[in-house]
Amino acid sequence: QLGLFMNPDAICALNHTNLHLHGLHVSPEGDSDNIFKTVGPGNSTKYTIQIPKNHMGGTHWYHPHHHHATAAQAGGGAHGAIIVDDPPGYLPKFVEDMPEKLAFLSLVNVAKMMRLENWGNSRLDGKVWNQTLWKNSLYKNWNWHPLSLVIEEHGSAIKEGAGLKPYVAVNGQFRPKTTIKEGKWYRFRFVLAAIEQRVEVRVDPNAQNQARCEFQLLAKDGVYLNEAPRPIEEIFLVSGSRADVAIRCVCQPSFMFPWATTRPCESHLTYTAIWQPMGLGDNGLAVTVVETTDRMLTLVTESSVAPTPTRDPEIEPFAVRRPCYLADLTKVTVAKENTHSVDLPQLYPMMIKVDGKGYVWGHEQPPALAEIPVGQIQEWHVTGIRFHPLHVHVNPYQITSIFNDPYYLVGDWHDTFFSTGIGFATIRLNIDTFTGMMITHCHNLEHEDNGMMGWFKITGEEGTRWAGAKTYDPTCYDEAFPGVVAPKKPVVWR
Repeated sequence: QLGLFMNPDAICALNHTNLHLHGLHVSPEGDSDNIFKTVGPGNSTKYTIQIPKNHMGGTHWYHPHHHHATAAQAGGGAHGAIIVDDPPGYLPKFVEDMPEKLAFLSLVNVAKMMRLENWGNSRLDGKVWNQTLWKNSLYKNWNWHPLSLVIEEHGSAIKEGAGLKPYVAVNGQFRPKTTIKEGKWYRFRFVLAAIEQRVEVRVDPNAQNQARCEFQLLAKDGVYLNEAPRPIEEIFLVSGSRADVAIRCVCQPSFMFPWATTRPCESHLTYTAIWQPMGLGDNGLAVTVVETTDRMLTLVTESSVAPTPTRDPEIEPFAVRRPCYLADLTKVTVAKENTHSVDLPQLYPMMIKVDGKGYVWGHEQPPALAEIPVGQIQEWHVTGIRFHPLHVHVNPYQITSIFNDPYYLVGDWHDTFFSTGIGFATIRLNIDTFTGMMITHCHNLEHEDNGMMGWFKITGEEGTRWAGAKTYDPTCYDEAFPGVVAPKKPVVWR
């Protein structure tokens, strides 16, 4: 039964695929970001993606999105980064000139991928699923034992067992090193390409020869903060989310040799991957079943001048001029008919519910969850986001109410959201320009394959924009970036 505990019927069509552009504000129809477009074995297709002229520069990614095969393909490594460049002059010069480094994090879980392959290629014999692996598999000698939840090859079990302990590869490498200059700011673009779990990235406080590193958050999910930078101690990432972080490292005396500073020095970024199954409701009482902490990336910090290398100045606070589809919505009055409750339930079956009504998305397309008009503002009161990361295609959303969360703040924009504390919040969406099917789903992609996905029908005339955008943000723009706004002269009091 789809929508209940994960089972072989949720995973199929592994030899069919397509392409999803995660985070891009583009059309969901035709040859664009259309997840219903399918490429079968031996076939090919063409996508034509028209990026709007006013699209904000940012960090995004791509992965397959063929329903019931999404987790197996995206979790198996079919993914990569997309960077929309900032127009010249969009950022303060100092930020624009920062050297950039991509940190594309792939959560690698061999045992889980073998289980998904097994399910995807199993067959139904009467009422019992045949769990023998597909004979054409590259791993033809592997077997999965459903009682012990262990994958074996010639009797040697993979120690991860049920597949709850992942590893992180950075740009396809295991525990790589990258070199930076001491005292210099670098813009790191973090992407978590995962189908499960959440990851917390921080500096290892116990490592020897340790550099002291600062984190300054610039953007999340491809959208700049309303005021950047924001100092943070750790980066919270959930399946599908991104963070652009300015990092500056300085060598300091080690614990063993407190009287001397060794150069070059190293700083080790670690990750903690946390697996919390569907829990006890929206009170934040998530039960951690498996928590994995390991080294992820080493920053080798070199100094061109010793013993007192130069240090870049602090990053001055800045705010960018925003496209109108990202105009601030926190003070907007939303029409009653555009206000909805969106629930990602904690109890089975897995589905998205809108205003109390929902469907398990099985092997047939369910009805629309709601019809919403283009060019208007939506307000959603969401629940269940402590256990299910909420991802919305086409239009990003702004958090307008949340309780006591250290990372997700009122005013922040996202397309994938997983609260670190309580399991409810209020978000608003500017339904801008594009009509058609706007998909929303849990970005634990096994849950999505198992039916936790729905769609909104965006009605109206293609190209319609919200008329109130310039009322709330007079400097926003609908076409190409027109340049920075000239600073106002200060008021002279006499």
